[in-house]
Amino acid sequence: MPIQTLAQKSLPFTAFQTVWVPGTNRICAVGANDAGFGVIQVYQARSRAISVTKSNSSTSSGAGAGQPASARLELYSEVEKRIQFKAATFRASTQPSHLVTGDFEGRIGVWDLERTEVPVTMIKAHEDVVNCIDGAGAFSGRPEVVSGCRDGAVKMWDLRQKSDPVCTMVPKKGYEQDIWTVVMGNATSVDDLHIAAGYDNGDIRVFDLRAAANPVFETNVTHGICSLEFDRRVGTASQLVATDLEGSLHSFDWVNNQVQSMESMVVQTGDDSTLWQVRHLPQSPSHFAVTDGGGHVHLYSHGNASSSVRKLESKRLAGQGILTLEFNEDLEGLFICSDLENTLRLGLVDMKKD
Repeated sequence: MPIQTLAQKSLPFTAFQTVWVPGTNRICAVGANDAGFGVIQVYQARSRAISVTKSNSSTSSGAGAGQPASARLELYSEVEKRIQFKAATFRASTQPSHLVTGDFEGRIGVWDLERTEVPVTMIKAHEDVVNCIDGAGAFSGRPEVVSGCRDGAVKMWDLRQKSDPVCTMVPKKGYEQDIWTVVMGNATSVDDLHIAAGYDNGDIRVFDLRAAANPVFETNVTHGICSLEFDRRVGTASQLVATDLEGSLHSFDWVNNQVQSMESMVVQTGDDSTLWQVRHLPQSPSHFAVTDGGGHVHLYSHGNASSSVRKLESKRLAGQGILTLEFNEDLEGLFICSDLENTLRLGLVDMKKD
């Protein structure tokens, strides 16, 4: 399963998040520039091999059939705002052009990418930096967004309301830890939804929406949790994967809404060991990619028995750490990523080749 770069583009800012605009071949990069302003840029992926349809199917790109046609990333739109952005997602909106952001002043904003003069909605969600946000999925129809903050609070918001959060998960006084990552998943019905949060001290907590105040699973893996994800956001999840600051990934078997077993393995060691991101392929949830501080993308698969994890491929795409990676919901294996070299890269995991 070769990993390859199709196109790349230098960015004039640090992109803390790169996400696909649902149902399109456009990519949204969100972050901050050296002048201290927030930036939202939208790029269009141009190639005869990339043709995105509106359906949420496992349609394969033409690039996967052989040698990919030359691709390029063209700037589609750009906006600069007073406040720096730290996190972004399209998974919490029922409008494809509405981007949800978290910023350095503790606010959650909803932006129409076609009219970015003022936000559609702005919520004062936290008193400190919103480090991370997530939604159940662009195709789930759920209007909620979950946010994680430096103060240790996890909050879920209904974007149709601007007042109080739907639920708040706050640690006991004196036990506040910086939340680095938060994710929704295992959404099997209107009421069945799980929220997983990773903390800077290595804590992992999973909350059930039906009993949000109390975690249904807790563990500590010693080192700070950089990223985590259920293998399925919508539908019954079977795995939860977390990556940490010291180069290890941790896979948890998720059966009947409970963790049955855990497997940990070292991916990288040394100065570049940080594992920044984990993302499952939407069309093939048994496969997932991990990015590290040395610019590598590692591809793994969940085994058939227990929680056995198998490494399939590794490829170095950048000279420095890859902060964010997102797979396309329509084209199998197509991904976008950004790194500490301020470079945006369009890539492909060719699932047709072993």
